[in-house]
Amino acid sequence: MLKRLKVISGRDVISVLYFGLVVLGIAYFLGNGDVSKFFSTIKTVLPASESVDTIKQFISNIQTEGSLGATKNKEPFEQIVLEYFPRSFSVIATAILLAITLGMAKGIFDYRNRYTYLNFLGTGVTSILNSLPDFFMIIVLQWVILIHFNFIDFFGHDQWFNFILPGLLVSLYPMMYFARITFTALANEDGEMYIQYARAKGLAERFVIHKHILKKCFRPILQHLGVVMTYVVSNLLIVEWLMEYKGAAWRMMVSIKRLDPSPENQPYMDFPEIGLIVEFSFCFVVLLLITQIVSVIWQNKYEVEKRNIWTQTTKVVFRYVFIWLFVLFIISYLKPGS
Repeated sequence: MLKRLKVISGRDVISVLYFGLVVLGIAYFLGNGDVSKFFSTIKTVLPASESVDTIKQFISNIQTEGSLGATKNKEPFEQIVLEYFPRSFSVIATAILLAITLGMAKGIFDYRNRYTYLNFLGTGVTSILNSLPDFFMIIVLQWVILIHFNFIDFFGHDQWFNFILPGLLVSLYPMMYFARITFTALANEDGEMYIQYARAKGLAERFVIHKHILKKCFRPILQHLGVVMTYVVSNLLIVEWLMEYKGAAWRMMVSIKRLDPSPENQPYMDFPEIGLIVEFSFCFVVLLLITQIVSVIWQNKYEVEKRNIWTQTTKVVFRYVFIWLFVLFIISYLKPGS
């Protein structure tokens, strides 16, 4: 019974110890050999009491007012989230769908043509695109569309189809990442006896890949679903800001920018939107959590030896609770003029 309820494994303990040693190493070098001096400096710059007070204020606002605050126009933050987050969710859903379907198709194409003259279009293109920074690919494609395909409605969010192009841009790097993962998983199975037997029976290569190899590779492929979603959310900020697509990431950046005490932001300084940043961040963390849980459930479906799904899910939840507390801790230090 105790074994079933086990949440932290030995590998997790080793990871925590390793992280602790890295932090102590950084503290030693940045503190000129005095670890305590480094932590005292951090405590002065980032006093924990202020963070705790800010978090208590968030909780108090929820309990008393049922909201984390309102904008300059007296709009509750929750209303802003309900207006902007669905726009971003449309982009995210499009991007993750394209990344998985087209990424797997590209990975299968790379695998099938790894020994043919089309290999330069397979692993060659995938390797090059994986080597380029994602923001570089996004900016280049943006220029190409603006210069050569200027009839496309590039900016805005008013039309029902405006989320498609941002979704395509957001999916570029995750798509190539998923293609590489798919190719690697298929290549690792190459040479196994069941594959040689299937080919010896004269089965078509397409049939062997889809009915035999790919089915066994689903679990290692789905392990990376959470990573792909992380890439999608990261690229979302770049794309929404460059395209003026008014989604959740764009609105959150506006809230952060308004904390700057520049003259154009003076009307907003008395209405800091820190609570809105908290709510948008919470939505993104929950989205990543749901993706990771779905990934764990799908992996369990394709495992030969079934493991306790509740233990795996609990570990994921604990991990993201820690991530959310860390994000909230960072946000709590945001102050107007900082």
